[in-house]
Amino acid sequence: MVLAFAVLMWIGASLVSYWGDPEAAFWRKVINDRHERAEVAREKADGEPVIFVGGGSSCSFSIHSDVLTEMTGLQAVNFGGSAGMGYRYLLDLATSHAKSGDIVILQLEPGILRGTEAALPSLAVKMGLMGNGRGAFKDELYEDPVMDKLKALKPGAKFLGVLAGKAMKSGPMYRYQIEERMQNGTLSVKVSVPNPDVENYRETKHWAEDEKVEEDLARVAQYAAERGVKVYFTLPWEAFQEAVLDAQRAEHAAYLDRIAERLPVLRDEMMGAVGDNSLFLDTGFHMTNEGGRLRTRAMARALKLELSQEK
Repeated sequence: MVLAFAVLMWIGASLVSYWGDPEAAFWRKVINDRHERAEVAREKADGEPVIFVGGGSSCSFSIHSDVLTEMTGLQAVNFGGSAGMGYRYLLDLATSHAKSGDIVILQLEPGILRGTEAALPSLAVKMGLMGNGRGAFKDELYEDPVMDKLKALKPGAKFLGVLAGKAMKSGPMYRYQIEERMQNGTLSVKVSVPNPDVENYRETKHWAEDEKVEEDLARVAQYAAERGVKVYFTLPWEAFQEAVLDAQRAEHAAYLDRIAERLPVLRDEMMGAVGDNSLFLDTGFHMTNEGGRLRTRAMARALKLELSQEK
């Protein structure tokens, strides 16, 4: 009797963890919207290649698909998620609709490629339960399907306490609201003060030291090659202090050199380091409408240059 009660309590708490998680609910709507946009873009493309740009929130809040379409003549879809989903989920998501001839651009923050994130994070599992493994990782997205899902749905006292506290207040349950999405799929957020997240010089982690990360990048490259898909890696624009811009760009250039051992890279004049803080929203990765359009134009120029050199 006690065991049955405990099981029922766990099931109930797990349902709350899944359906009642405001962050997961928000991103489920966003990702579902991404898939719908991909289908529309495919129809509009009428046999021409489609561009898919994937990555963390730096992609979700900064890349404008309409700008890419305007500058390249190809249909484009912002397939960004959140860094909290882990790089394996984001790589899988970005490649989930790619077919022969298509282009996939991976805009991933340097810190996201960490071997410790090889196991699927809780947020990604909650997303995955609605349908996952469509891209490069397919049914192997989970390291341990059963345990990954059980751990993700384990609510914990802290989660339930925070959730209850938010429910008692009249404010929003999550800091971002789905109504703030722009029509082209780029996320935004209203801010009343300048973004305080301006970085000093930061070394980039040598991803090749993580065997799992290296294997996963190689897997994406192989997946693309087998299907005739072009995949490129690039860096998001991030707010840095003016004094460190040159040094940070040199560090980022070396980082891209290492990535290029596995995937072709796209480079632009900013090399992932921007000194104008007015181009950012609530974090040093989330860009304003103006900033995001500048960043997307730079991405389009880099892509067009790369494609011209490949001919």
